[in-house]
Amino acid sequence: MSAAAPLPVVEVRSLSLRMSRDRSAQEVLHEVGLRIGAGEIVGLVGESGSGKSVTALSLLRLLPAGVARYGEGARISVLGRDILAMGEAELRRMRGADVSVIFQEPMTALNPVVRIERQLCEVIRRHRGGSLQAARALSLSLLADMRIADPERAMASFPHELSGGMRQRVMIAMAFSCDPALIIADEATTALDVTVQAQVLELLRQRARAKGTSVLLITHDFGVVNETCDRVYVMYRGEVVEEGLASDIIREPKHPYTRALLSALPGRGLPRARLETVAAAMLEGGEPVVRAAPLPPRVLDDTRPPILETRGLTVRYPKPDALWGRATAPLPAVDGVSLVVRPGETLALVGESGCGKSSLLNALVGLVPHEGDVLYEGAPLRMPRSGVQMVFQDPQGSLDPRWPAWRIVTEPLTVAGRKGRAERRRLAAALFDRVGLSQDAIDRRPHEFSGGQRQRIAVARALSVQPRLLLLDEPTSALDVSVQAQILNLLMDLQDAAGLAYLFVSHDLAVVRHIADRIAIMQRGVIVETGDTATVLASPQHPYTRTLLAAVPRLETQDSLKPIRG
Repeated sequence: MSAAAPLPVVEVRSLSLRMSRDRSAQEVLHEVGLRIGAGEIVGLVGESGSGKSVTALSLLRLLPAGVARYGEGARISVLGRDILAMGEAELRRMRGADVSVIFQEPMTALNPVVRIERQLCEVIRRHRGGSLQAARALSLSLLADMRIADPERAMASFPHELSGGMRQRVMIAMAFSCDPALIIADEATTALDVTVQAQVLELLRQRARAKGTSVLLITHDFGVVNETCDRVYVMYRGEVVEEGLASDIIREPKHPYTRALLSALPGRGLPRARLETVAAAMLEGGEPVVRAAPLPPRVLDDTRPPILETRGLTVRYPKPDALWGRATAPLPAVDGVSLVVRPGETLALVGESGCGKSSLLNALVGLVPHEGDVLYEGAPLRMPRSGVQMVFQDPQGSLDPRWPAWRIVTEPLTVAGRKGRAERRRLAAALFDRVGLSQDAIDRRPHEFSGGQRQRIAVARALSVQPRLLLLDEPTSALDVSVQAQILNLLMDLQDAAGLAYLFVSHDLAVVRHIADRIAIMQRGVIVETGDTATVLASPQHPYTRTLLAAVPRLETQDSLKPIRG
């Protein structure tokens, strides 16, 4: 007799789910099925709202019981156990010990008032037992595995004292700490720069090979899928529309939605060509429609005087010891940086987390003290100045949740004491139209918009005072590929129409390749290489630039253009 086939670590059949809200119920999953074998890395791909995270949370029944109602035929098996039939106590034992989850936003997953050491050690001792000393030693080892340069300092920190990338590495270390059989990674590498992302993905691959750990990797990055996943499921509007080997689906996608997602990726076409977007609201024959139009050519005049110039810009922060009164030399986060941004151009600022990119932007808008000169149109920059506006990475955090959208969009005018209420409402409607939002939505609150719509609101707010320069801090990093394409098209349209200049901070080299005219590579507070984007990315001169490019997950194509995904 032949040996029986091994049981899958995860098996989901006929998973339908309705979510109750305001006395009505909406179906968010319909007949979903998926399977994960031992030691297998499976990708789950789709736009925001497609059902990826809801499917993953269902594996541990983490959705609120009073809101989530599963269909009668739904079956969820994890490690051979019926999840839908398990009691709450048994589920709690499984969570963390047998199955770990890495959430996308570590700031909400970590306790903000508890130091990292205590949070890590509590998880380890709860599920593995042992002494506090042993838990602490394991915690330090795990943080070192996550390429955290100073694990002791990280252990002594509160979550808010770490960068977003550092917090995500802590979450990943916590997920590894109990040697789970299954790791659910929900956009776990989205906030990480390319080098750390490559290290984390390699750790996932090593663990899958060495210990047979299975991984469900939720991502919108097909480059990550291509280099990490064995198989992939593509979700659209609560259903699995395509599944198979990752390499097969990327090379020859069968479903039009999968083809639309791949077409939306920057790096697959010519720089500044208009990206195709998935118009999910427009259906022809039941299939998503992809709309794209070419951008008009533009010519930049390199002889025009700079709109922004920095000369020897330096930002220093006190060492931690200095907070306790000890005399220590301050640490330079930005060390003598000189940059030039010309009218109508996009200069991309690229580097790893902690290299000084955000500190540089904060210095430009007066949020941190600095040394050196910052010139706007040849004169010292004084803030606030309407000609310079900033768009932040997280629109949810930068929009007041209590205010209607029209008030948020016209806030810079209110600060400047300009225009009355009626005039500001009319301006808000015009700005909504300019960034591709319905004018009827100006009275909604931020939570009533999607992530991509909130980012459009943030752009509209920046445009309200007719700036000439936008400082863009990772404006697309938290967006899925189709929404990212919409925002990039919007930024290029606005630039062509109004001659805006952009200082564009990003760790996604595919986005940079697509939108930026010039690029500056930053390492440890210093600009190590700068030049024309195409030239620098095609023939990098500095070893650090070559390291960044080598770490980028890639999608191999048939044509001569090698797409870059970060």
